[in-house]
Amino acid sequence: MDSALALQEFLRPPPPLRNLKREHAVLETAEVSRVEIIPGTENDIEEITVYHWGKADHRILLVHGWGGKADQFFSFVGPLRDAGFEVIAFDAPAHGTSSGSFASGPAFARAARVVAGDAVHGIIAHSLGAAGSAIALAQGLKANRVVFLAPAALIASLLEEFIRLRQIPEPVAAELRQRFAARYSAEIVSVPLMASRFDAPVLIFHDPEDRDLPFSHSEAIAASWTGAQLIASSRVGHWRIMRDQAVIERAIRFLSVSGIPAVAVGS
Repeated sequence: MDSALALQEFLRPPPPLRNLKREHAVLETAEVSRVEIIPGTENDIEEITVYHWGKADHRILLVHGWGGKADQFFSFVGPLRDAGFEVIAFDAPAHGTSSGSFASGPAFARAARVVAGDAVHGIIAHSLGAAGSAIALAQGLKANRVVFLAPAALIASLLEEFIRLRQIPEPVAAELRQRFAARYSAEIVSVPLMASRFDAPVLIFHDPEDRDLPFSHSEAIAASWTGAQLIASSRVGHWRIMRDQAVIERAIRFLSVSGIPAVAVGS
């Protein structure tokens, strides 16, 4: 494998680990539409599937993670609607029923901005979706409050893990790092660098024993984002955190603060 093919493989998301009946059920209650991004960020055309639940003054944007899909937030949708929120979500490029073969943090961010428009009341984002959301915020998306679930913070470290797991020999690995650095700026692959400019309240949940993304990712974000709250959520793993009742209830309480006008959290 040469470095060009290696980069393609790094940008190719895996299929979902599982499909739960409750995921399909929540989509049956959604208004579904599609938007096209031409040219796409990582693909020639990125046709994005968008899901919409209800209508209200305050909108919450849900952003799934790498190898995920919007319906994995099924445990959040009902409680958010019950709390009076309008809920919007999307399948990122090359995820769920959206088109494409490749994805990245910038691709997630662009889709989020297209779907959300200029501003939302809140964002709930999981894993790489948190990195994509941070990029969107840095690029001008406005939000009052942000919730991160097991966020990815340092994309370069994920590239190193990919190199290790794929046993890519060092000459090819060195070329891969160069290709990656040429394609993506140092800031957009580091959530802490972006977060140092954010001032909206953020609540971060992460299992200290997460086997997919180390707790240190959340610690790095919390250390850079002024006023961040980091909650160590034990025994919820990387995926169950999206279904944990205590996480859901605390996240919704955090988002249910009224009287805050939408303000830009990026520079």
